[in-house]
Amino acid sequence: MKTKSVQIRAGSCPRATAKSGFSYLELLVVITLISTLIAIALHRLLPYIREAERVAVLTLEADIRNLLMVEAAMRIAGGHSASLPALEGSNPMGLMLETPANYIGEKSSPRIDEIPERHWYFDTNTRRLVYRMSQDDSAPRPPVEFEVRIAFEDSDHDGAFQSGTDELHGIRLHRSAGEEWLVRVAQ
Repeated sequence: MKTKSVQIRAGSCPRATAKSGFSYLELLVVITLISTLIAIALHRLLPYIREAERVAVLTLEADIRNLLMVEAAMRIAGGHSASLPALEGSNPMGLMLETPANYIGEKSSPRIDEIPERHWYFDTNTRRLVYRMSQDDSAPRPPVEFEVRIAFEDSDHDGAFQSGTDELHGIRLHRSAGEEWLVRVAQ
């Protein structure tokens, strides 16, 4: 039995001449659709990203408050309550076993644009712990600032702690600036 070999000439088969792949118009439509979907997703996710940032700051604030309370309790229990006023204006990050990854250390009155967004630093001039939040297209948001203060009953009403005159209650973390951003309810 003899088999015949069939030769197909180029261009004689309808499938051989059909184009494969996308045309430029189809590719443009797909890119436009994907871009639109990404823009919508980002628009919907942005409030959640901002809220996550706010919650992270509040969480670290609570951690620092707890550290200060433990430090004060240890000093009082150890008979060193007189050393509590020395904590006023101190860098509370020094009490942490590990500082957050976005803490860049102590700085002396840096320009705010020198600090990366979503980072913490301690300003050695103002003696404040500062968080530079992320900025968006709206008006620039000022940083959130905290300072360590002693808590006391001001018996002589002079506004300053006087050992022996004023009653010492402990140490606390005070919000100095940026309160509005931290206390607002997420929308």
